[in-house]
Amino acid sequence: MRPTALGVKAALFYVLLLAAFFAAPYANLFFLLLAFLTIQALTSYVSCRRNLSGVHAIVDELEPVPSDSGAPVAVTVHGGKRTRFALGIRLELEGQPPLVLASGVVKGETRVTGRVPPLPRGVYPVRRASLFTTWPLGLYRLFTPVPAPTELVVYPAPAQLTGDEGNAGIGDLYSALGGEGFLQPSALREYRPGDELRLVAWKPSARRGAFVIKEWEGGSGAGHEAVLDRRTDSESLEQALSLLSALAFAAKEQKDLLTLHSQGLSATFGRQRRPWRELLTFLARAEALPADAAAPPPVSPAVLRLPWNPGGAA
Repeated sequence: MRPTALGVKAALFYVLLLAAFFAAPYANLFFLLLAFLTIQALTSYVSCRRNLSGVHAIVDELEPVPSDSGAPVAVTVHGGKRTRFALGIRLELEGQPPLVLASGVVKGETRVTGRVPPLPRGVYPVRRASLFTTWPLGLYRLFTPVPAPTELVVYPAPAQLTGDEGNAGIGDLYSALGGEGFLQPSALREYRPGDELRLVAWKPSARRGAFVIKEWEGGSGAGHEAVLDRRTDSESLEQALSLLSALAFAAKEQKDLLTLHSQGLSATFGRQRRPWRELLTFLARAEALPADAAAPPPVSPAVLRLPWNPGGAA
């Protein structure tokens, strides 16, 4: 329980009246005023507790968000059979001002939504989520904890890379990042039963009048592969993370695999492998390392290397 600003002023006024009760000759008048204020304070406290009694709330899972957009927050509040007044939800992220969502009157189940403002790249633990009320007099703010996710992941905003059709796929992205040495289209072949439709090369198929599949060479041969060397400056690292973020979403969109090697990480993400959220969490937490730090795991020379140096090797 915390006093509100009004509650602090009311407490100060109560102390002044108490001092006047002992100092002034009009004791009966001040006694009546003190008794009235005491009853109001107790009534307010009891009403606040009753207002929270039987109320349940849960904060929805916080999905990872890019650093250039805010995070949507949704809370389900259930007030049971009784009408609740002046309820609110408070979400506290570590290092950030509390986010307060007002729900107003609750009867039955109510959905409350809000938005965390845009945050820099990083992982923000959720310190506390609570349901609160100040009803009826606004003297106290009573809290009760509610279940909530443990963290909010803010990953680097994906780089804006576009291909010929205005929307870059994995092949477009790899080509934009360096051409030779990365995954490149090697040949076209006829469609065979069992091939996934996402592998169809639609323009060549339209010209030939039959489905054809675009095959790629380079990388590990299983999905797509990249290596991130974090022994670099902060600006280069941010650019590399932004490109990796774009690559991750291109792979996810095409239901493909992405293998990433870096200091402290060598894993494959995608279908029945490690979840994409884990990759986004790594990108959110990644920090630049000094030049004398350990190198990333060794990989084939054909693998995409970041930070990318368009004038030569990374």
